[in-house]
Amino acid sequence: MSKELEILQRALQREKAARKQAEQILEGKSRELYQLTQELKNVNIKLEEGLTEKTSELQGVFGNLVDAYVLMDISGNVIKMNHAAKNLFGYNINKEKLNIATLIHKEDYQYAMASFKELIAKGSFSDYQARVYTKHKGVRTVHINASLIQNSKNQPIAAQGIVRDITEELERKQIFEEQKKQLSAIVENSSLGIALTQFGKIIQTNKAFQNLLGYTQDELLQKEVKNISLNDEYEEAAIKMQKMNDGILDNFSINKRYAKKNGTVFWAKTNVAAVRNEDGSIKYQVALIEDITEQLEFEKQRNKLVKNLEKSNKELNDYAHIVSHDLKSPLRSMNALLTWLKEDYAEVIDDNGHNSLNMLLKKVDKMDHLINGILKYSSIDKVDHPKQNIALLEIVTDIIDVIHIPDHITIEIITALPVITGDTFRLQQLFQNLIGNAVKYNDKKQGAITISCEQKDEFWEFAIADNGAGISKKYHDKIFQIFQTLDENNESTGVGLSIVKKIVDLYDGEIWLESKEGVGTTFYFTLKK
Repeated sequence: MSKELEILQRALQREKAARKQAEQILEGKSRELYQLTQELKNVNIKLEEGLTEKTSELQGVFGNLVDAYVLMDISGNVIKMNHAAKNLFGYNINKEKLNIATLIHKEDYQYAMASFKELIAKGSFSDYQARVYTKHKGVRTVHINASLIQNSKNQPIAAQGIVRDITEELERKQIFEEQKKQLSAIVENSSLGIALTQFGKIIQTNKAFQNLLGYTQDELLQKEVKNISLNDEYEEAAIKMQKMNDGILDNFSINKRYAKKNGTVFWAKTNVAAVRNEDGSIKYQVALIEDITEQLEFEKQRNKLVKNLEKSNKELNDYAHIVSHDLKSPLRSMNALLTWLKEDYAEVIDDNGHNSLNMLLKKVDKMDHLINGILKYSSIDKVDHPKQNIALLEIVTDIIDVIHIPDHITIEIITALPVITGDTFRLQQLFQNLIGNAVKYNDKKQGAITISCEQKDEFWEFAIADNGAGISKKYHDKIFQIFQTLDENNESTGVGLSIVKKIVDLYDGEIWLESKEGVGTTFYFTLKK
């Protein structure tokens, strides 16, 4: 029995040891399992965080996508739209159902169905362009790239597309093409020759340029600018062209000669402008060529004519002085003889004879005034007097003091008179003739003359008004012509107002009058500041 007990005790000890060993193994495995579980849990947390982050990023991309994004099932029912798609189509799929077929323009329906079949067959399509109906914006033209979404068994379950509204882009393109056609029409039909060059090489010309030189378009495209230019004039243009290439000039103008195909040459005004790249370098040069051969010839003839006129004017001026001098001498003799005749034969000549002699003396006196007037008129714009600041108040006051003013006539300066730059002689002539006429032709018992001035932006406007006989409107232009007079008594020489007009013209001014017969006349004139 003791032996059996001993065997039983050893068996129990072995079992205890085995159980203890098993517990230790189980404890180690549990520890490993716990650690593995914690590691898996941590990995799962990281995966969830990564998935959330990626989902957020995708949602951000989806929401902020500039182009419209549409997700639909295979039947065409829209499942999802981004903000851009909602704005484009005007639908909110959270509140209303939408099928793609609703958006397809009726005239593009067959094209849309063919593209959808291509999507199913190939899995994607690109550059699809068609018209669609929107809820609020009407018909729009869109560009679409689409692809299928498949499950794990490669079966299509949905489709997605990026939609871009290209309506305005097409309109701008159409406008650009139309403007391009218009510009081409303007260039091609321009009377000016137009050439596009690049570093001296001709790369485009219009019909006018081809006609000017006698070359065809193809012939000109084989040439450089120097091939159609005269050497000495090309060098001058080349210097300016180099300055343009260096960025010193953006445009320049030059008169130069061009050689035609037939060997003749013509003068042309050439305007060249630079077309630059964004970095400022030259891309092209545009040249506008105008044939000025006839114009230069005309200017040459005009200059010759001007010289001849200047010579003729000088000769006429000299002639006026010579004739005036030759006439004055016999007039003085006639005046002396008539005066002596009147004095020596005063008792012999009867009243009729005295009247005749007096009339002759008046005619001689008028002739003398006329000759003086001619001299003044011919020399008023010939003699250069030094220009200086002149106080017109002093000029006018001196004139009023010097000329004879009858007691029944008053002259009043009713506004301030300015200081202007000019010459005293001409301004004295101007005011003296106008004031003298106002005095001379005043037929009222109480004559009144006023002198005034008003300042304008670029000139002074003067007015000399009287309450005299007035002038009929039909004579308003005539009276400024030389030798034209309205004096019925034939006392006027008809030169005074023509001198006034000539002086006003010299000051870049104008002169006119307002008058009413029996009421009075106002002469207006302007002098440039």
